[in-house]
Amino acid sequence: MEWTRCSMRHRRSREGLILTLTGAVVLTCNQFLSRSHLLFVGTAGPTEGDLSNAGSSKVRTALMVGGVQIVMLLMLAGLSARRPVGKTWDGADIKLISICFAVGWIVRFLLPIPAGVTPEAWSMLAIFVAMICGVVIGPLPPAGVTTVTLAIAVFTNTVTFQEGLRAFTDEVVWMVLLAFFFAEGFGKTGLGERLGLSVIRAVGSTTLGLAYGLNFAELMVAAAMPSSAARAAAVFYPITLSVCKASGSDPAKGTEKKVGSFLVECCYQATATSSCLFLTGAAQNYFVLKLAAGIGVEVPSPFKTWFMAALAPAIVSFILAPLVAFKLLPPEAKSTPEAPEIARQKLKEMGAVSDDEKVFGFVMLSMVASWATASSTGIPPVVTALCGLAVLMLTGVTTWDDCAKNHKAWGTFVSFASLVGLASMLNTLGIVKWLASSITDKILGAGFSTVPAFFIILASYWIVHYLFASQVAHVSALFQPFLLMMIQTGTPSVAATFTLAFASNLFMTMTPYASAQSAVIFGGKYVTTGEWYKCGFYFLIFYIVTWVAVGAPWWRFIGLI
Repeated sequence: MEWTRCSMRHRRSREGLILTLTGAVVLTCNQFLSRSHLLFVGTAGPTEGDLSNAGSSKVRTALMVGGVQIVMLLMLAGLSARRPVGKTWDGADIKLISICFAVGWIVRFLLPIPAGVTPEAWSMLAIFVAMICGVVIGPLPPAGVTTVTLAIAVFTNTVTFQEGLRAFTDEVVWMVLLAFFFAEGFGKTGLGERLGLSVIRAVGSTTLGLAYGLNFAELMVAAAMPSSAARAAAVFYPITLSVCKASGSDPAKGTEKKVGSFLVECCYQATATSSCLFLTGAAQNYFVLKLAAGIGVEVPSPFKTWFMAALAPAIVSFILAPLVAFKLLPPEAKSTPEAPEIARQKLKEMGAVSDDEKVFGFVMLSMVASWATASSTGIPPVVTALCGLAVLMLTGVTTWDDCAKNHKAWGTFVSFASLVGLASMLNTLGIVKWLASSITDKILGAGFSTVPAFFIILASYWIVHYLFASQVAHVSALFQPFLLMMIQTGTPSVAATFTLAFASNLFMTMTPYASAQSAVIFGGKYVTTGEWYKCGFYFLIFYIVTWVAVGAPWWRFIGLI
């Protein structure tokens, strides 16, 4: 017993020593970095003396920062090891956070700073790249990753506290938060499920008709449910799942090919199309416009212009996508006579339309009308959304408890605000323009004209999503530089914005990890890994061909290009 107590005292002493050393090293580094201005430069620039000793100072700084990272990792490992048996470690995944630290360190200290880029800007890039790495591999939830990144950026004086938190008051970020509250209301009232079941009852007697019916219902809901993940994974996937199993198509019984694989694929592809058709169709759509505005591209009457730009290619995509899925994953059963009866029975169980559904439907339609006429009325979209939420709260359709408990909404709010804030600093410090100009010079130097350059840039932006597990992470990291590349190689600015905006929705179906809803739908096991990658590749080609072939003449017709 005495030996055990001694062992515990020694272990606490070691952990206390690690914590003390960590604090001392961090404080020492902060003092050093504040004097040297060589790692994360604040408002002051390097002096002549600093520049003459820059090489040796950079080595010392690199070693010191690496030392701090190692001490931090040792501290986390020690705290993780202390956890009692059976109690999980809720902190960062040590292996994954090590990768993020290494990526940031390599970018900052091993890669040479290009001419025309300041050390401050390069430090911001290192922090941002490490953050994107963290969002992708997930040592913490996205909100945790961005919070830690924001703390590092502010602590190292790369950005000021005000610069780091500036985006938390941004209208676009608040629109994203409010979108999640509306999505919650859609599920709570049951209106989304009622719409889907009503369509199935009307046109669900054949497998192909059922697919079109589900897709049409998804399309209607998308205008007022600005969360593609919630719409796909929480509303229409469960409806599709119940229809599949009622039709005798169940992976657990080996009958997923009967109708399930085809219907699940159609359900998923429909979300990609509906996310493009409406500005309110996906949360990242607002983010895209914010990033475009950050480099000087303003889209006039955004709700109307977005809808008109997407209308023709979205309709064609909506019509053809189920046929492509029918070819890639042909259902064994071509008719589903039980589906309308299932929908009829479920609607009977739901009863008459409730007052909450009526109020929610009225508020959603009113908001859509206000958003569509915002350029005429002068009412900002975020004001409309805030007033809509107020009405829902006053009528009890949505309560503050519903909003407060929506952890995904608040997590997305924090991560979006941090991403927007840090991404804007990349633009402010000149990294975005430098990156875009460097690649553009190479494209133009190779002799490519506007059209070939357009396809090279678009294909590159699309295909690189194979490396991302988040649409938001992809958009945050690459949208602005790729948009500038398109503009600099001759594509009109608004057309370039919509091209990349629609691509940012359409590539959500490429891989089982391409978006938040991918994991949920893939987990149903109706589509195998091989089938998912095969369909993802074929739909990649299908979407590029369809949206360019239809979109180009349509945009010329409506005067967008």
